[in-house]
Amino acid sequence: MKDSDTHPKPTLAVHKYLKGSPPRREPDAEEAKDAYENAHAVSREALMLEIRLANGEMVSFPYSALRKARYLPKGVIELRFDGNRVIAEGKNLLRLHESIIQHRQRFIQEGTDIERGLKDEDAVHIDRILITEAKEEE
Repeated sequence: MKDSDTHPKPTLAVHKYLKGSPPRREPDAEEAKDAYENAHAVSREALMLEIRLANGEMVSFPYSALRKARYLPKGVIELRFDGNRVIAEGKNLLRLHESIIQHRQRFIQEGTDIERGLKDEDAVHIDRILITEAKEEE
């Protein structure tokens, strides 16, 4: 009996693990943040969408009240939460719209002109958010 009969050669799969994987490129800060936001959002749906205005005011609406979400290619998203209406104006908002209709966006936030200038050309940016609230019954 030959020695090779008792000790078979390692298979390709074993060799693959022993060889090691090639070095990976570390993501930059923006890529890491986007990856975290996406992974975190995929892990569970948001219960509410928080609207953050430039003046510091925040208003939250339950996703269960979202009745209509409209995307306009000219840079507008219109959201209807029961009788309340939220209009977000900006650039590259399609990705944001998709995240909202999947109930995965935790907040939307007005940005500044300085922030807009610092972002990549294809980055999402909201210039202005308008909220029209329904009249509450007394």
